Amino acid sequence: AFLDFRCSVVGRRARFRLSQAQERSHIVEGIIVGLDNLDAVIDLIRKASSNAMASANLKKEFNLSEKQADAILDMNLRRLTLLERNKFVNEGKSLMEQISKLEELLSSKKSILQVVEQEAIEIKNKFSTPRRSVLEDTDSGLLEEIDVIPNDEMLLALSEKGYVKRMKPDTFNLQHRGTIGKSVGKLRVNDTMSDFLVCHAHDHILYFSDKGIVFSSRAYKVPECTRGAAGTPLIHILSLSDGERITSIVPVSEFAGDQYLLMLTAKGYIKKVSLNYFSSIRSTGIISIQLVPGDKLKWVRLCTNDDLVAMASQNGMIILSSCKHIRALGRNTRGSIAMRLKEGDKMASMDIIPSATREDLGRNSEVHDTHAKSLSGPWLLFVSESGFGKRVPLSRFRLSPLNRVGLKGYKFSSEDRLAAVFVVGLSLAEDGGSDEQVVLVSQSGTVNRIKIRDISIQSRYARGVILMRLEHAGKIQSASLISAATETDLEEAEAEAVAA
Repeated sequence: AFLDFRCSVVGRRARFRLSQAQERSHIVEGIIVGLDNLDAVIDLIRKASSNAMASANLKKEFNLSEKQADAILDMNLRRLTLLERNKFVNEGKSLMEQISKLEELLSSKKSILQVVEQEAIEIKNKFSTPRRSVLEDTDSGLLEEIDVIPNDEMLLALSEKGYVKRMKPDTFNLQHRGTIGKSVGKLRVNDTMSDFLVCHAHDHILYFSDKGIVFSSRAYKVPECTRGAAGTPLIHILSLSDGERITSIVPVSEFAGDQYLLMLTAKGYIKKVSLNYFSSIRSTGIISIQLVPGDKLKWVRLCTNDDLVAMASQNGMIILSSCKHIRALGRNTRGSIAMRLKEGDKMASMDIIPSATREDLGRNSEVHDTHAKSLSGPWLLFVSESGFGKRVPLSRFRLSPLNRVGLKGYKFSSEDRLAAVFVVGLSLAEDGGSDEQVVLVSQSGTVNRIKIRDISIQSRYARGVILMRLEHAGKIQSASLISAATETDLEEAEAEAVAA
């Protein structure tokens, strides 16, 4: 296409130059005729009464065209010399040669191609400066969807009926312990909140279903909503089967080789699987654990071999065990028994204790419980279904193997059960207090965000204090830890909200 374009350019240019040369050659021929008959031309001009009559007489006498006659009349006297005549004769010969070459060029396609080639060589020689930049044949210049999306922190909320939504972390301001809280948004009829976590936009979100199937999707794939929105059905994002429900979601920033996924079922089976097994998940999902009849996968957490795991039953029994002593298995296995559950009891929660806090377990666990408040963190945070909670120093619990009854961690009132257990105090402020917050979500979708430092430190047998007044909000459905903002940041966020 470019070669045809260049041939067209050369042809148009040659035709233009041919037209110009022919016009000039015609005028030069007339001037030479005038100079050859100079005396007769001067006599005609002197006898003419006007320029028009002079031009007409010249055309008639010497058989000239109008342009030739006008060219003779426009000549100065100084150009009537013999030297000027020779210049016109030479110009006429040059024009005839030029016309001949142009006509020959236009009559031959091969000649036009030769001109194109010659001009290309001339341009190459003229502009042959070496290139300063380097062109590399890589895919680095190709932009993907994830390249234009900021990796901002965000909140993911999941309901029992499978609705998920993404929100900004400043959606919920801090509130005091014992308040009613703020609604997480509109929920469908008979729907309740199931999970609530903090992640980043680029994270891989692993969705684990109660049937032991795991799905994967980027966090930004979840549509962003306001607090008042109901969210997006997970069936629009994942290929869920009929009756399948997502029970645990795990954000993964990087699939590190030394990380594992720790899975716990409602009937107390626990299994550790390498995280690398889940780096590539097809759209229809893959098996993460084999379940016994009637059992469901409930909790999945990230861990390393140096971490500890805290498991709690609904009756408030606690087992602390080393992740190193839990054998790593493949995906298509059941696992081992985590806790000996009494009749009617079920697993309530599971959390990971980072390896950096293991030294705190070496403290004297025989100190009387009345001195518990004097012990610094980390702590185990207990949250009951009725909205009560407390902190118990981690040193009050000893390590034990799996398949044990466990230690008593919470004393319940009638009809109350444990909703969640977290390891807190891992992030400390300058004054030594916890710099974390807990977000409580009730069955009706009401949310309360509380500073951990505002929750009392009590013994293992204490009932705790009121964290959230539920009233008609049902029970605590889920709880999650998030990093706290400073008071200055909160004041600025509230000021911006008022200004908006």
